[in-house]
Amino acid sequence: MRAPFATSGSSRRREPASPLALLLIGGLLAFSGCKKHGSAAGDDASTTETTSDDDGPVTVEAIDAGSSAETPRVAVLDLVTPIFSKTEWPPKDPSKTSDDRQGVVRLGYMRRGQVIGVKPKVIKKGNCAEGWYELVTGGFVCGKFLTTDLNAKELETAPHPPFTDRPLPYDYGLNLTNGAPLYRRRPFKKERQDLEKGLAVGKTKKDAGAKAAPPPSDGETPWYLRDHKGQRPQVTIDDIRTNEQGGLVVVRMVRGFYLALDKDVSTTSGKFWRNTAGYLAPADHILVHKPTTEFEGVRIGAEGEKRKLPLGWVVSPRAYHYRIEEGDPTRADEKNGKLRRGEPLERFTIAQRTGKRVTIEGRGYFETDEGWRLRDIDASVTRPGPAPKNLGPGEKWIDINLSQQSLIAFEGDKPVYATIVSTGRRNDEDKSKDHRTPQGEFRVREKHIAATMEDDGASDGPYSIQDVPWIMYFEGGYAIHGAFWHSRFGRERSHGCVNMTPHDAKQVFAWAGPNLPEGWHGIRATTENPGTRVVVHEDPQPAGSNSSGSSAAGDSAPKKSEKSESSEKKSDKKTGSSEKKTDKKTGASDKKADKSEKSKTTSTSAEKSKSTKP
Repeated sequence: MRAPFATSGSSRRREPASPLALLLIGGLLAFSGCKKHGSAAGDDASTTETTSDDDGPVTVEAIDAGSSAETPRVAVLDLVTPIFSKTEWPPKDPSKTSDDRQGVVRLGYMRRGQVIGVKPKVIKKGNCAEGWYELVTGGFVCGKFLTTDLNAKELETAPHPPFTDRPLPYDYGLNLTNGAPLYRRRPFKKERQDLEKGLAVGKTKKDAGAKAAPPPSDGETPWYLRDHKGQRPQVTIDDIRTNEQGGLVVVRMVRGFYLALDKDVSTTSGKFWRNTAGYLAPADHILVHKPTTEFEGVRIGAEGEKRKLPLGWVVSPRAYHYRIEEGDPTRADEKNGKLRRGEPLERFTIAQRTGKRVTIEGRGYFETDEGWRLRDIDASVTRPGPAPKNLGPGEKWIDINLSQQSLIAFEGDKPVYATIVSTGRRNDEDKSKDHRTPQGEFRVREKHIAATMEDDGASDGPYSIQDVPWIMYFEGGYAIHGAFWHSRFGRERSHGCVNMTPHDAKQVFAWAGPNLPEGWHGIRATTENPGTRVVVHEDPQPAGSNSSGSSAAGDSAPKKSEKSESSEKKSDKKTGSSEKKTDKKTGASDKKADKSEKSKTTSTSAEKSKSTKP
């Protein structure tokens, strides 16, 4: 992918081999995304092998790939096909291996069905009987994961390649029914009747109160037929795995889970959606997500783009234009002018700020280049922190301001992209609901076009989103990624990850390192292909304080007199309480949108929120 806006020349890993991981993975790993305490992405050893140090003689043969003049092409057979730095398997214990295997790393992976060019010679070694293929994009793949027959039967159920011309790499479907089965193969009609007995098929929010058929009289009532009083069932990921009908059912999904859809399949047993892992979900339990792009970030410095930092985004649903008229200087409440409220502002309107700000009646209003004012509490603004130390000329880095819910991509001291995000929800009173995003300086460790995020440790029940798009892991299970399942950008929302609109996430994904070669689905950062630096922080201190503020372009908090500062603190308390009320309403409507998604699906996520939250 070409860089789109360059302006200069406790997470728990699930092995792909497990049924649920295959259901939800499609990536290098399945993560309990966006939670503290977890193994770093990329520690997966499910496809590594330990061979003897004596691999036998090495031979080289020409590849018969049906082409002599052109670059030979091969197709990928495994859902997760690893790419290595050498014609060796990474050792499990580097201290107990031969020199040949020292320093061997897994560079990345491809997905089943991908067709990619290889060099015309295959390297035969004892550690891979089928021979090693060198990709034209770099790296080596064992031939057991590949085929030169591009029409091989094994490829019939391979998912389509991710869409690179859309904000979302796949289509998505929301599961509407607790207990909806995901089938390993097409079930016969009688099997469906037995396995879907008692399910409230396709219930949307309007008829969610409808009673399901009575559960079977024999044995304990399954979790999905119990009354959960409108809440998410408190089951674990392990609870929903099943071996029903000899393994026909891979998993019983919880209402609110998302699947990445490959294609619809019509059979005598009914219509199904096949997901990207190759499993079948009954279509009457799945609501197909209708993507929308409510706003796009600003490509600063791009041809024709006049906007620049500082910028503000309207994030309140009750924002207005304000104008300040000359007031009575003898009156304390009119000392800074008289406020006049104008027309309402649409959410996600982008305002070019002048850097000027005034406080009237204890509330802050910033000025736009069009002459009108916007309340501080109604907007997220660009306020970058200090640049990383030892930053090279033109070096890429990402600034994330948790206080403002903003993200700015820089090349050196030059901003090239700015937008708003949703970071982790904070809760100082209930640690089980505290999902704050970690602060500090990090690097993008690995990138995935799409991978599954799921967990059962959330306070609001298990969640699973298959193939969360445009993932950039920067610390443990914390990542920057696209979120299609909600539209609450500019407010805290996630389980700890940094949510972006799919459009914005795709832009930053293509721009940030490590660079992803064409045809690869995921990649790890290396010394030769490093990850972009990521700085996560709260608002910089006001100018004149001990903090240096920002070394990059943008505005910093204005100086205030002691008097105005204390009055603003008081007003912030009032504003805070009124905002809480607004947030309750907004949150409630967001939850409705999340739960029903039904008619208005605008969500995205790999974190958690009542029916969608990464």
